[in-house]
Amino acid sequence: MLGLVFLLACGGSSRSTADAGLGDGAPGDGSGGSGVTCGGFVPRQCGSTEYCDYPDNDCGIADQIGICKPRPQVCPLGATGPAIVAMPTCACDGKVYGGECDAFSAGFDLNAHGGCDAPPDQFACGYKLCLLGRQYCRRQPHTDSAETFACVPLPAACAGNQDCGCLAAEPCGTACTGTSSAGMTLACPPAP
Repeated sequence: MLGLVFLLACGGSSRSTADAGLGDGAPGDGSGGSGVTCGGFVPRQCGSTEYCDYPDNDCGIADQIGICKPRPQVCPLGATGPAIVAMPTCACDGKVYGGECDAFSAGFDLNAHGGCDAPPDQFACGYKLCLLGRQYCRRQPHTDSAETFACVPLPAACAGNQDCGCLAAEPCGTACTGTSSAGMTLACPPAP
């Protein structure tokens, strides 16, 4: 039953942030892109130019409610402004996108639980995918917002010895889990 609710809430919530205001004005279509709720037990859909943004990137698990936001029409590549580094991103549809903007543009929020198939040289770090043997995952829970994830380069101490011990000097280094072959994660305590 929970799996069905997850599929309905996550898969049924194709919406985005750049297209808000382009709806037809019908209730629940997300016109305006702010304040209109989506998801829930009987998933309320956003308009075709929106995606459902869940506050903790949980894809609507457990009947969560999100807010319709417009889908980005163009994802920046850094040509006209500061360079934006694309980071493979797992979305609520179970697919990996080139970055967060690409997922939003396709109509899906980020999936903090991962669940996407990672290429052989990468591992899941929440909704991000880090490089095996070159990065570790830093998971930072927050008390008042969604947890954040970062792929951080392995320190010099990990050269030739990639186990949790080589991360001891890193922030939250004693809270390491994983292995060099599956990826290492440091789970920091919640930030205030």
